[in-house]
Amino acid sequence: MAKLSLLFILGTVLFFGCQNNTSDGVVIRDKTEFKAKLDSLRFFDSLVDIKKAADNKLAHKFADKALSLALSMNTEEALAKAFIIKGIAYKNYKSDSSFIFYSKALKIVDKNNFIHLKAKLYYNIAMVYLAAVDYKMAVIFLDSSVNNSRRWGEFPLLSNAYNALGNIKNSLLDTTEARIMFDSAYFIAKRNNLSSQMGVALASRTLFEKDPEITEKNWQDAIKLLSRHLGNEEQISLIQINLGLMKVNPDSAIAHYRSSLDVAKSGNFPELEIAAFNNMAYSLLEKNDFQGAENCLKDHAIPIAQRIEDFDWLSSLFDTYADVMLAQSKISKAFKYERQSLKMRLEANRKYANDQVRLLSVLLDVKNKELRIQSNESIIRMKENRIRLALFLFGCAILILLLTILFYSWRLQKNKIRYQDSLLKSANKLIDLEENQKGKISMELHDLANPFYIAIVKQIDLAKISDPLIERELKEKLSTLTEGIRAISHRIDNSFIGQIPLPDLIYGLTNDVQTISAVPIHFSCIDYQINLSYEKTMHVYRIIQEILFNAMKYVTSGKVEIELAVEENHLFVFYSDTGPGMESGFPVKKGLGISNIHERARILGGKAIMNSEVGSGTQWNISIPLK
Repeated sequence: MAKLSLLFILGTVLFFGCQNNTSDGVVIRDKTEFKAKLDSLRFFDSLVDIKKAADNKLAHKFADKALSLALSMNTEEALAKAFIIKGIAYKNYKSDSSFIFYSKALKIVDKNNFIHLKAKLYYNIAMVYLAAVDYKMAVIFLDSSVNNSRRWGEFPLLSNAYNALGNIKNSLLDTTEARIMFDSAYFIAKRNNLSSQMGVALASRTLFEKDPEITEKNWQDAIKLLSRHLGNEEQISLIQINLGLMKVNPDSAIAHYRSSLDVAKSGNFPELEIAAFNNMAYSLLEKNDFQGAENCLKDHAIPIAQRIEDFDWLSSLFDTYADVMLAQSKISKAFKYERQSLKMRLEANRKYANDQVRLLSVLLDVKNKELRIQSNESIIRMKENRIRLALFLFGCAILILLLTILFYSWRLQKNKIRYQDSLLKSANKLIDLEENQKGKISMELHDLANPFYIAIVKQIDLAKISDPLIERELKEKLSTLTEGIRAISHRIDNSFIGQIPLPDLIYGLTNDVQTISAVPIHFSCIDYQINLSYEKTMHVYRIIQEILFNAMKYVTSGKVEIELAVEENHLFVFYSDTGPGMESGFPVKKGLGISNIHERARILGGKAIMNSEVGSGTQWNISIPLK
């Protein structure tokens, strides 16, 4: 920044100092003064090229000063250079305005045959056609730029032109030609010790490298080359993002995204800041850091995109936000952000269509003006109207097609989410009804236990059993049975479930079932400190309860085994028995209890897999995410 400030001050001093020595801004009386003004013009050219993306307002100020200086010099060559500088200042934001200034410069260059200015002018005009996706015209002007750059020894421009040709060939999937262009750009820059151009070309060549280690090394070398000079922040930031995308380890990827952010902020490249934050959100999502992923989007990326009104990025960011919500099973919020994404996509397409139509209109206007000089004005006007009408109709057709496709996609997505949501709601309602019914049964069991006990005791007393030992044994067994009924009624009740940890609940359940089952039931739990929410505890308990009740019906010999385990943020339930088994597919289709197990697992975002064959017993493998 200190160097840039010094250049700006020096250029300004030379500018105003030279103005004072001109006669009414018309005649330059001294060659030394003229040379000083040319030097100032070159300074402004360099400053605009460096600042055109990082600080466009400042770049425009420098461009305006260059134009004022050129007017004071009163030469066609200086004016052509100033128009080129003005075009560069508009390059990244208003391609149509940029092309207008380049066209003015081209007229002066062709009129006066300023051959030494053609290489740079042709290159910049090619970039405008590239923005309009007119590859044919872009290649024509780049070829002309290559020929003139080689003739005048402008090797930085020659390397840039080859690199641009390589990008076009790569876009057209002509990888062989693309490699040749990138290699040419690299070796020209290397021979002439052009570190910036060599860094860009090296990064481009690496796109075809298949070895990840070589790719990473080349990109690191490209960063070192680009870091030698100011104005390469955009390329460095982009390479850091690509390095992050290569990394399998999310922490390593995040480190590269942070480096990209630092460079993008220093160079004022908001689009790259957005890209880095968006990719960082996905890396944090891999680490299950949902809050961190939300913060990247909500606190950083989305506000930046809204500030610069980049609807294309806003669409992508809201889509990423929807993925974060889905990862947390927040279906309604995910649907909300998907709708926002589609809305922003429509706005982005509309804005892009407007920009392209405006740019194409400028390009066509310039061509039409040339045709008017050569042909009858009325005929040209008719052609112009036809072209504009065709463009308008074509643009409308494309816009309608895009809107139709987007609307259809939106409707499909909406119906899919609505269907999934209705399934979950239906499952929840059925399970709520079941839980209410179990609560009523629990109360009835509990209320009937004492009357049942008293009535049977009276019957035993009336029977007047002669042997007091038998009478006492009957009453003790009756008391044990009554207590068991009370315990079962407690375990059926939801309020009881919410008060006891899951392992203790399962342990008590297996003891209750064991009292009425002749088959041994083995329960094991590696970690008894399993803390689940009430909802998860209830569903997991009911799943195991349903499995054990099925075992009571069908398993008459052998053993039953149940195991609880926690691994990788998941709760696993493993069950196996030596029962008769069942035919493949039958329980899933017709068994209400089996369906209940699957529905409860799905509500918790998990999976329930049953393996059973006739004569080989039954096994369950159930996994429930803890977060």
